[in-house]
Amino acid sequence: ETISALAFSADGELLASAGLDGMVRVWAAATGGEVASLEGPTQGMNWLCWHHRGQVLLAGSEDATAWMWKLPEGSVMQIFSAHSASVSYGGFANNGRAVITASEDGTVRLWNPRAGTVDHCIHAGSAHDPVPITCLGVHPAQPVFLCGAADGTLKLGHAENGKVLALLSAHDSSVENVDFCDCMPLAVSGGMDGRLCVWDLTSFQLRHTCTHTAGIVEVRFRRESALLLSCSISRELRLWDSRDGSCIRVLTGHRDAVLCMAVAYTEKGVRVISGSDDNTARVWALDV
Repeated sequence: ETISALAFSADGELLASAGLDGMVRVWAAATGGEVASLEGPTQGMNWLCWHHRGQVLLAGSEDATAWMWKLPEGSVMQIFSAHSASVSYGGFANNGRAVITASEDGTVRLWNPRAGTVDHCIHAGSAHDPVPITCLGVHPAQPVFLCGAADGTLKLGHAENGKVLALLSAHDSSVENVDFCDCMPLAVSGGMDGRLCVWDLTSFQLRHTCTHTAGIVEVRFRRESALLLSCSISRELRLWDSRDGSCIRVLTGHRDAVLCMAVAYTEKGVRVISGSDDNTARVWALDV
């Protein structure tokens, strides 16, 4: 079946792939040889996330569960089961000490990874009027996270106590992606309304609103930088300075919607790879 997610381990030695057949396979990146075949979920897989300090792999499934395996042996460490719909997003939070998942059931759940129990549950809408969650982002160093919803709702939450720190209002349609800056107290959100919003995490206020001519699919801060990237169904990528909201570069060449991007930090400089509905992937030099 279709491969739905890919993720490299923190040391780059292992590559995990997940499919709509419910299978997760782990490969040796250097040779392409299969290391492990991970079974358990009964429906298609949505996402993969490696722990930043070890060979522990987390994955979420359409069957409303998330799974955690130890590699390379492939043993199941924990099954996280409390959602009532597809687990659309997830990862490790609170510097790797907690697991966080988000679901089409409208909830974000913070888990104790050892016990497999829910410590906190946050609703995107309300318990009586659930709103599907459309994105989830976790701060790389601080115990905070952002979750966006189909109605434009954006919430900043605390990963230790589960409290909602702020309701951030700027989008009027689905929030598609969020990210945190690792060197300044800033966050960014991008939505189908074409707005890219930069948020001040000290005051919880909107700092800048930048725009594409069509919906934004992904947003990503550069490592150790206030510069950020966005890609859009308007067939372009843009490089922004989050400090003043200025657009530094527009990357054009795709002939259809840009659906995904990734940033690489190489000996030859910063590179961005983008994938599009025009059936091409393009590599861009991004030395600024």
